[in-house]
Amino acid sequence: MNLDLSFANAARVLPREFTKLKIYLIGAGGTGSFAAMNLARVAFELRRIGKAVEMTVIDSDVVESGNIPRSNFCAAEIGRFKAQTLAERITLAWGLEVSYANEKLNYEKHLKPNRNGFKELTILVGCVDNHLARREIHRSLEETNKYNSHNAPEFWWIDGGNAKFSGQVLIGSETRRERAENHFSSSTICKKLPTPSVVHPELLENQEIPSPRETAERISCAERIMRGEQSLNINQRVAVEIGEMLAELLLTNSLRRFATYFDLESGTSRSSYCTPENINEALKQAEMSKPKLKRRRK
Repeated sequence: MNLDLSFANAARVLPREFTKLKIYLIGAGGTGSFAAMNLARVAFELRRIGKAVEMTVIDSDVVESGNIPRSNFCAAEIGRFKAQTLAERITLAWGLEVSYANEKLNYEKHLKPNRNGFKELTILVGCVDNHLARREIHRSLEETNKYNSHNAPEFWWIDGGNAKFSGQVLIGSETRRERAENHFSSSTICKKLPTPSVVHPELLENQEIPSPRETAERISCAERIMRGEQSLNINQRVAVEIGEMLAELLLTNSLRRFATYFDLESGTSRSSYCTPENINEALKQAEMSKPKLKRRRK
């Protein structure tokens, strides 16, 4: 009988040492609105142990009736900006000063770091449902980490996504494909990880299937739930996984995985743990899944 010992042998993920943490929640919809409260809990605990924490919510959308009940909003908030609503709610509930931007993410405007910053760490939490937003997150890490030592990425990216009943949460910091051994400083310490977009390059591609013209009208989340096209609890599950991954990374220093996949219908879940073998296998699968470019006929 072959036992899977990858968790027991996995290295712990230790980010760069920091005295100030910046958390950016990008996307405040179905998953982001629930994840916001989990991020606030982590920020609150970090402040209790003496860390300076800044949190920002970024989303250009407003609350609509169709967002209820799948998102963490109520009828009284319909018509308000999602980012502003969550920021104000967290500020009142937790005593945390949370900033917001009622617009789409832009690296130069929202994320470009101050090069004079000392011992800062930035976590981008992506709760978006389109490839364009993920491309901007990918570009942010690409632009920022190229100025830093390979041993100490300044930006990390946690990405949450879901389908009808299934979901995944991924974490990483390195946008370049490297040998898996380069991600470890020892057999027990993992210093960086390939980004979600490297492990799953399809995240940066348009995966939406165009609707026929006769059914092209926008379908609300509530309608999707009633039609059986969207699980009522899938977003909350993704949000819980995001919060736990962040807590393990920053509070307990116990994170040993770079990807978690789950399915609500079957009640199953699995994770990819931080070993050179698992990272190499993930990179191999990513290369195989890349879309092949068609040659033009002359």
